[in-house]
Amino acid sequence: MRLGVIIPGGGMTIPEIVQVGRDAEAVGLDGVWVTEAWRSAFVPLTAIAAATSRIAVGTYVINAYGRTPFITAMSAVDLDEASGGRLVLGIGSGNRFTNLLYQGVPTERPLVKLREYVELVKRFVRARPGDVVDYEGTIHSMTGCPPQVVPVRRDIPVYLAATFPGMRKVAGAVADGVALGALHSVDYVENVVKPAVAAAAEAAGRDPATIVYAMPAFTSFGDDRAAARDAARRAICNLYAPKPHPHYDFLLREQGFATVADAVEREVHAGRPAAARRQVPDELLDALTAAGTRDECVRRLDDYRGVVDELILMNVAAMKYREEESAPSDPTVVGAFRRLVELGAGLAGAAGTAAPTI
Repeated sequence: MRLGVIIPGGGMTIPEIVQVGRDAEAVGLDGVWVTEAWRSAFVPLTAIAAATSRIAVGTYVINAYGRTPFITAMSAVDLDEASGGRLVLGIGSGNRFTNLLYQGVPTERPLVKLREYVELVKRFVRARPGDVVDYEGTIHSMTGCPPQVVPVRRDIPVYLAATFPGMRKVAGAVADGVALGALHSVDYVENVVKPAVAAAAEAAGRDPATIVYAMPAFTSFGDDRAAARDAARRAICNLYAPKPHPHYDFLLREQGFATVADAVEREVHAGRPAAARRQVPDELLDALTAAGTRDECVRRLDDYRGVVDELILMNVAAMKYREEESAPSDPTVVGAFRRLVELGAGLAGAAGTAAPTI
């Protein structure tokens, strides 16, 4: 199982993000990923690529409603060159509320759009000077496009964010990997997600064994176990405010926590955050997050070995949720992400791999 760390970008400067990337490479982690939440993905990753030599750099995930396939594909070819062929391109439909409220773009026909988007991006990134890229879809098209850049690889791996059942089918049909959301239990990945993706791959004439499964894990750890678990509860509650996250609400309900979802949503919308956190039971934390002491988290995360191909650690204790909490550089956030890298090294060490510290 490959191990990585995911960086949302709030409360950190670009140089600090780059340092986390250096740290991750130094301790032997396999990937560093940047979300499109509080920062763009391509710019910080380019800076990380320039400061490292081995570690994979990945978008988790770029928003298909925020960029055309043409712009995404050109950016991917450039970053893959800048990194020496280390890019993994994660693409998703984004949060429909974010799309509409922040960009003024409705999330229309996501299944058709993302299938065509991935197909067109994959076609473009493998084209060479002298080729002409043509594509005619229902939503996306490209006519007579003559690439002028020689790509450093034949293909760039493209992972598709797939939470809902329909998007899992799209991922199985066209993507190189499935970018799972956080809050997936081991059982749910094994018995629900992977069979659905495999069936879609087989229906499309593809070998299901070639599809990679990546998953970020909500992680919160420290010497104060109660505080670490409360931080994980806070992260769950913040999936309901200030804007809803329908993907995660769906996952909670799908995995038997509909009553919890209803209660958290009710308390959050009533302006009672402490009451909302009390609605998140230990059972949910134990099934869907890694929260507690450092050793507890290492053992919990190790449960995914053999279940997902890439486990990406996300320190939810360091997340910033509201604008007034953010600062250009927050030592608490920076320190938390550096400790997260060391946790990843410990997890690698738990599997018998040497785990140097930073």
